Amino acid sequence: MATMISAISAENSGEAIKRLLAVIVEHAGGDFVGIQGAQPQYGLPAYVLFNHPKHGSTLALRLDQNFGTDAIRNRLAACDRRFST
Repeated sequence: MATMISAISAENSGEAIKRLLAVIVEHAGGDFVGIQGAQPQYGLPAYVLFNHPKHGSTLALRLDQNFGTDAIRNRLAACDRRFST
């Protein structure tokens, strides 16, 4: 994390949210990549993208469905199982 945000304002709200999501992903063991924005006109939600630290696979979780450290850890574990066979 290159910059520290000490307050959320209209000028930095997007960056502050991105930093918060990065902290959550990194706390769960993933490497934060970014956010794929929602495209409601096509019925597509926003996704948080992160890499598996061991395999380098890019994984995604919907931001609007139970996003959190448990969901990230479950996705990382599923990736481990898939690569172990």
